[in-house]
Amino acid sequence: MAEWLLAAVAIVLTTVVVVSQMIGHGDRSDPDPGAAPPAGPAPPATRRPPTAAPPVATPAPAGWRAVGGARVEQAAAGPGPGQAQAGFTATGRADQGMVLATPRRCVLGRTYAATVRLRASRPATLVTVSLLELAGGRRGAADTAGAVLAGNGWQAVEVVHEGQRPGAGLAVEVVIPRGSPPATVQVAGLEVTGRP
Repeated sequence: MAEWLLAAVAIVLTTVVVVSQMIGHGDRSDPDPGAAPPAGPAPPATRRPPTAAPPVATPAPAGWRAVGGARVEQAAAGPGPGQAQAGFTATGRADQGMVLATPRRCVLGRTYAATVRLRASRPATLVTVSLLELAGGRRGAADTAGAVLAGNGWQAVEVVHEGQRPGAGLAVEVVIPRGSPPATVQVAGLEVTGRP
């Protein structure tokens, strides 16, 4: 009975996340999540041809930027096995999290996948992971996956996106949606790959 109840809660929460994503994110404080910080990573590199699709090395954690007033913490050194690269603490009821611009550039119709491991400070923490396009400092097309984190270990989340705007940069965003209880989320093992 408990499993059915948890499944029902997960379905309802995922539905709420999808509806809130369709309505938009008007309360986010950072209008340009793709803008590089002053000492951030190098500008995005040119994409590989469609025949090769190896994973992109994890970008420097210094590139993570806060969304909605979350407190972002970077790892002091490169992550080892089971160690976080970065994390954020959501303190309010608005969408809060962090976003990272990747070196990938979109090719129209090409499919991309972002995989990330997440760990939460409290059980049943609802998060969304979005793979979105950035062009001219503006958010473009995006796809989002929702997950309910158990709070007792790392959980892999994958989101798939089909490129819509040639040359647009790709970014990964991890958010605790508005209305969710505050929590701390750690992020590790981010990979963005292109699929033929």
